[in-house]
Amino acid sequence: VTQQRELLQKLNVSKSKAPRTTNTTPFWAAQSNRISTPTCHAVNYYELYNTSGTNNVTLYLTSNKISSGRLGNQMFMYASLLGLSRAQGRQMFIKPGTILQKTFKISYVNVTESIKEWLVVEQEYLFDEKLMYLPSQNVKINGYLQSFFYFIAVTDKVRQEFTFHDSIANAAANILRHVYVKHNSSLIVGVHVRRGDFLTEKHKKKGYGVAEKSYFIKAFNLITAKFPGRDPVFLVASDDLNWCTENLLGNDVSIMPPASAAVHLAVLSSCDHVIISGGTFGWWSGWLANGYVIYYTGHLKEGTDLGNFVSKYHYYPRTWIGLGN
Repeated sequence: VTQQRELLQKLNVSKSKAPRTTNTTPFWAAQSNRISTPTCHAVNYYELYNTSGTNNVTLYLTSNKISSGRLGNQMFMYASLLGLSRAQGRQMFIKPGTILQKTFKISYVNVTESIKEWLVVEQEYLFDEKLMYLPSQNVKINGYLQSFFYFIAVTDKVRQEFTFHDSIANAAANILRHVYVKHNSSLIVGVHVRRGDFLTEKHKKKGYGVAEKSYFIKAFNLITAKFPGRDPVFLVASDDLNWCTENLLGNDVSIMPPASAAVHLAVLSSCDHVIISGGTFGWWSGWLANGYVIYYTGHLKEGTDLGNFVSKYHYYPRTWIGLGN
């Protein structure tokens, strides 16, 4: 246990040792430099924690909430289970029939009756350090696991697991091809505008904030300045297309045609760069695109239950750029 805690300190995942925001070292590079072999196949529990196995019993790990929430929530749970299982020498799986399985070519799907008897471990914080030291028995985690810190050591494997089914990837490619031809542009920036349920009083009281027109205009201008001479096209996906048409539509802005959430995610994640307003769907579109990502800083309002629970340090990668309204 002492060795495990020392390693966590070296990985700098403690709040008390959060890097200053002025640190110029890219977050992913900084974290990777602290791990000798960051690729997934090398991150074995006994190698990572410098311990030796005491038996050959396989311990399993799954989620107690995998059917809760939509695609973005399920992606966080799956990716985090993958990271936690690899760090602790476990085998993870989720039950079949999820939106996640219908969207991606994921590998770890199973079902067992004995799961009903497994120990349930509650997630208490966004990045809950105790989940790195699970008891030596089969475990179900009860929580949404919405922190990239859980899977920071297995990012390559997570990207591999989140490979879209061919039908989804082909539909996304057709949309992008049309945009390239119509605008004759070499730079497409995905824009995810989440409004919908976030505008309800229920969600406002929880702490959700909604980006205004001014945020997107600032983000558009920042991208244009960042890539001079590239004439970017902003491709918008949203649950409120009327608002987007009235407030964002222009010569360099294109509204994505109607399609499933999976196809829209595939399109956004295939863009060169991404602008997001809030929600896990937008978060994953930015993470999968792996380019320049701008996020709305007012999505989780400080002083609310949600704002107090979600640590931005553990939620947004350091390389992402935050902007307000």
